[in-house]
Amino acid sequence: MRIDVDHYLVLGVPRTADAATIRAAYVALAKRYHPDVAAGNPELAAFNFRQITDAYQTLSDPDARARYDSRVQAALDAERTRREQAAAAAWAAKAAPKATIAEKLFGKTTSKAVTRPAAGPPARRRPFRPLLPPRPAQPTAYLPHAAAMARRRSIMVVAIVLMTFIGVGGYLATRAVKGPGLQVMAAETARPSEPKPAVETKPQATPKPKPVPPLNQPSQLAPWGLPPSAPLPGRTAGQATVMAPVPALNVDGQSVCVADDGAKFAIVNRGGEPTVIYNGAAPVRASVQLADRYLVLLNNIVPSDTIIIGIKRGLETGTYIYYADTRGAIIETVAARCVGQAY
Repeated sequence: MRIDVDHYLVLGVPRTADAATIRAAYVALAKRYHPDVAAGNPELAAFNFRQITDAYQTLSDPDARARYDSRVQAALDAERTRREQAAAAAWAAKAAPKATIAEKLFGKTTSKAVTRPAAGPPARRRPFRPLLPPRPAQPTAYLPHAAAMARRRSIMVVAIVLMTFIGVGGYLATRAVKGPGLQVMAAETARPSEPKPAVETKPQATPKPKPVPPLNQPSQLAPWGLPPSAPLPGRTAGQATVMAPVPALNVDGQSVCVADDGAKFAIVNRGGEPTVIYNGAAPVRASVQLADRYLVLLNNIVPSDTIIIGIKRGLETGTYIYYADTRGAIIETVAARCVGQAY
């Protein structure tokens, strides 16, 4: 028996609901799903209201409700019996012995059924003792092919080691030949020897140079990227790396500048001693790192000492800000527009 519609589920009441509960559920659903009230598809609304009406008519009548409950219970019992039978059949099929390939092909039984004895205490067996002493293991037979393969592998390993040694030795020898030491020796050998004087004179002792006082910022790099310990290019080549500032051409002067990146600063020169006001900070006494007729470099402007102000004079004029890192290397150069002339 098949039950297509569950009236209790349609009305939304339990199977133990009384007549008043069923009546209240029907009235609420009728007000909501009546075709005259429900919006949307009229056919769907009529179908829903018909289902609600059939459920109420069946459950409101005690005799019709009893017959409906008996049919539902019979359908549930039949479904439960069917499921139990299906589960038992599946279990029996799973427990049955499977046929061999020969039985499937020829339909004959090729093996006898094995009967297992009833479960009981295991029989006590005697320990196994061999009748004869064990035979010694036979030596492995000599395989000429394996021996030949082993010899080939050994030869290949030795060849690879020799090639690696020759390659590394050749590379080191090439580096040694091309090294600066041998080039210097070749240049010294090719240089013509100077004629010795007829009368040997005793070399005069050269006076020791006096130490040059360092600059205020020895860690500051020059704008071309050389440390203070390296020789300066151009006209200063061969001279002392730490130079004393040259007196400025303009003894007194001042300028107000604005850089391209927005930085604002003012330079006041009084008697060759510059004072810099950078980005609205307090005035500081800057240090003259370099001053000649072409270039003036001012540092010691900020506590981190990463800013240098350069003032070009002569044929090429202009003011620049050199930004340096903590090691003193110049990383950015920004031009500035100035009013007035400090140097």
